Amino acid sequence: SIATSSRLDSIRTVYGVSVASNLVQLEASENDSSSFVFKMDGYVSNSNYVAKKTTMVLFVNDRLVECAPLKRAVEIVYAATFPKASKPFIYMSIVLPPEHVDVNVHPTKREVSLLNQELIVEKIQSAVELKLRQSNDSRTYKEQTVESSPSSPYNPSKELPLNPSGSKLQKVPVNKMVRTDSSDPAGRLHAYVQSKPHTSVASGPNLSAVRSSVRQRRNLNETADLTSIQELIDDVDRNCHSGLLDIVRHCSFIGMADDVYALLQHNTHMYLANVVSLSKELMYQLVLRRFAHFNAIQLSDPAPLSELLMLALKEEDLDMENSENDDLKEKIAEMNTELLKQKAEMLEEYFCVKIDTRGN
Repeated sequence: SIATSSRLDSIRTVYGVSVASNLVQLEASENDSSSFVFKMDGYVSNSNYVAKKTTMVLFVNDRLVECAPLKRAVEIVYAATFPKASKPFIYMSIVLPPEHVDVNVHPTKREVSLLNQELIVEKIQSAVELKLRQSNDSRTYKEQTVESSPSSPYNPSKELPLNPSGSKLQKVPVNKMVRTDSSDPAGRLHAYVQSKPHTSVASGPNLSAVRSSVRQRRNLNETADLTSIQELIDDVDRNCHSGLLDIVRHCSFIGMADDVYALLQHNTHMYLANVVSLSKELMYQLVLRRFAHFNAIQLSDPAPLSELLMLALKEEDLDMENSENDDLKEKIAEMNTELLKQKAEMLEEYFCVKIDTRGN
């Protein structure tokens, strides 16, 4: 433990407190002399760590060196586990027989090659992945108290004091100040969601095929089977803000102010609402209330998970050149396909997403 403490102290001294406080301890080893022998211990950053580039401090037999394949393998695990996370901080000390280290692969002798390197890298990569998934499951968040006045929990935008002519506005009755009537269907949000009439579907020749491909999981009126889901729903209900709920429930949609904010009217006040945040909260609450009660849509040709993941990765690139990043994306897609296949039973039970053994 003294060695561990001094090692963390050294990292804190060189790289700062924010780095040292976001590390998890890591170990990996292989003692089978018939195949290969090594021992690794060190630290890797957790999901709270933020950085734009990877920092890897690697000691092999107490010598500071570089090993590009190992660095690449760890980066792949991070990109697969935390797709939107920053680049990792990696500190590793590897001990293995001196004759198993080749220091002559680079003129400066900084880059090394290890005997059984592929097996060692794979073993360390698996250890990193396991550690990251464990730390991600038990992730903690810092709370921040936001004080607000009960009488004014939100700040409506101020009305302009002057009219176009420059004179003070005269007092206007409240009903005359409302720009759009919230009771008018044209001003309500649901008026902007288009839905095709059922008659057009009914006239189609494949109605029976459509009906057979969509099945109801369970009765939506049933309560959630898991107490944890019910607790999350109760938590949402407990923390609901009555004032904001009334605004969202009875507002009128005026238009989009930009790509993120929408202009809403409630009574005589105008509000800028973050549509991204509202949408995320809406989806979260829908998933909670429909948990294990989703409808299933059967695709005519099952979609390969690996191709879907590749499409998603190309849509949100990982801050690298596309040409250099294709193999990385393929490995990320492969790893996540395997993970989802392992969770197939749970995904079908909870979300009605069926994944077969081939990853479709």
